Amino acid sequence: MSLATLRAATRRVDVVLMLMLIAAAYLRFHLATTQEYIHDENNTAIPLSETISFTPAHIHLPLRGENHGALPAYIVGASSALFGKTPLGYRALHVMLGLVTVLMVYVLVRQWYGPGAGRWAAALFAFNEYYLAISSRATAHVPYLLFVTAALYAFSRFLRHHRPAALYAAGACVGFAFYCKEHSALLLPVFFLTLLRRDYRPWLRSPHVYLAPLVFVAMIVPDIYWNASIDRQKARIDYAGREEGYATYQSHLARVGGLGLSPYPLMFYGRTAVRSTYQDVTGRELRDETPEYRSMNPALGLLLLVGVVVATVRPTVRHDLRWLLLAYFWFVFGLFTLIAKGDPPGRLDPVSWIWVDATLLPAVIVTGALLASTAGKWRIAAWTYAVGVLGYAVWLSTGMA
Repeated sequence: MSLATLRAATRRVDVVLMLMLIAAAYLRFHLATTQEYIHDENNTAIPLSETISFTPAHIHLPLRGENHGALPAYIVGASSALFGKTPLGYRALHVMLGLVTVLMVYVLVRQWYGPGAGRWAAALFAFNEYYLAISSRATAHVPYLLFVTAALYAFSRFLRHHRPAALYAAGACVGFAFYCKEHSALLLPVFFLTLLRRDYRPWLRSPHVYLAPLVFVAMIVPDIYWNASIDRQKARIDYAGREEGYATYQSHLARVGGLGLSPYPLMFYGRTAVRSTYQDVTGRELRDETPEYRSMNPALGLLLLVGVVVATVRPTVRHDLRWLLLAYFWFVFGLFTLIAKGDPPGRLDPVSWIWVDATLLPAVIVTGALLASTAGKWRIAAWTYAVGVLGYAVWLSTGMA
């Protein structure tokens, strides 16, 4: 290889991104080897993975777990088969897929906003407390966010190049995400709303717009049939000798207690501040149904929320990816804000701030673009604040606090 070729290859490699990925990998493997199992690992993902069998005499390929699709359990099973039945062994593939998702965020953002925005978005996504914690554990959240990111990336390719194959890829990615968490289907109406914009309306006369969602439907037909035929009162799932009842679509819909005003989505962006404020205003405690998960520190959550609001009211860039991202954020965030707590059966949480975790993706992208475009006297202040809150997030996540 000539010196000129080497220099050209070096220029194509984003050294800052590579250093971030190395740091992100180190932190995640450290957490994967030192953190105790949480409920969703030792009560759901790991036990279900150990029931999977490809042995001809005893084939067992579960479609669903206790509450959601079984796809995450297959990843846990593959990870333990490759790396052993240890905490790191069960979690290793989740760590790797988490890093792939960070890289995918960078690639998506770089194509639309440039490398500077890509680095900021990747950093905001990789080093916040929530994603640092879940991407070092064996739960449904990593594959769910992986496939949601892949769906957004595929659809962004359609917006950029107007190639119908990207629509079908987006539909398939939503299908895979559905087998992790069912509310991934909320992507589909957002995709359709994006196609109502002027540049894409001619596509509404194309069969591809209507056939692509059928890829999603075809993928979830087995799950629909299962839900239609299962008797929840009698059917039980065996987790290595421990039986639990299944959650069906009807069980999940029982989480909706009608219209209301829920503070839980805000908890995702600053649990401690929201709970404290709620206590001061109402005199009642705001119960956290998932205390084993980390939300973001309020300073970082505020940065992301401000980024979303600024991108909504004073956009620095006007293009269709921005519209898609903001539509997805406000649709998901607004929907769960307007749902009152229900009374579901079994071990389903009646309400959770984790339901809006996918809003993290549009939030980090538009905030990363905003930070990259900040100039003049505001740049030093904004960048110092962003680096500071990310450093604080890492400090909290690694137990140094």
